[in-house]
Amino acid sequence: MQTVGTWVNWERTCDTFKAGDPEREIHKIGVAWMSSMAALELAHSRGCDMFVTHEPTFYAHMDDNPDAFRFENARKKKTFLEKTGMVVYRCHDVWDLVPEIGITGSWASGLGLSGPIASRPYYAVYPVGPMHAGDLAETILSKIRPLGQESVSIIGSRGNVVSRLGIGTGAGTDVVTLYEMGADIILATEDGMSFWRDGMWAKDMEINVIIVNHAVSEIWGMESLARYLRQTFPQVEVEFLNVPYAPRTIK
Repeated sequence: MQTVGTWVNWERTCDTFKAGDPEREIHKIGVAWMSSMAALELAHSRGCDMFVTHEPTFYAHMDDNPDAFRFENARKKKTFLEKTGMVVYRCHDVWDLVPEIGITGSWASGLGLSGPIASRPYYAVYPVGPMHAGDLAETILSKIRPLGQESVSIIGSRGNVVSRLGIGTGAGTDVVTLYEMGADIILATEDGMSFWRDGMWAKDMEINVIIVNHAVSEIWGMESLARYLRQTFPQVEVEFLNVPYAPRTIK
């Protein structure tokens, strides 16, 4: 990853080992979006001695908040990792920006988008339609429902005709940036925007925003990471762990 991620400041990155002995010999890697307790337990049950995660293990971006261990969940997880000896490595700053097969590229591919009109690190704008915003929202939902997304939210009129869809990278999706890149409809995540700020800005600008779950927007990217590791290290078994992350919708 240090060879691939030439853009990463390796003196200050969250892409580090979070648990276990980095020098131990491993035989099977489990890959998932986040190292939740359920995901780690599944990995252990599947015989994984290494776990590659995209998001934090101990509830802080750099996994450096000692207050996390005031609570039983963090202590339980730490004890579990120590007992099993599982190695946990975070792959975030690298995989967000790997072209085509990284997080943003995989999100676009999974949605059937190609030929970006505009792009920059973490962001891209793709041609769609022209079509009604509501129809695009329904099309996106049909593609991501198998990932656990039961519904999507939309800001702005469903009847708006749109043709330029802006997408970002997980919680880093900024609606203003994508608007300035030329998007007339934006696909954001629920923790990548603020309703009181970004939502009202978009509404007053008469720009549509479709909102999905953060994890859902990055699952395809993590499946891609598992394939990459499998191809790069054929002597080690690699399994993508299909752990549900999206919240359930009560109707």
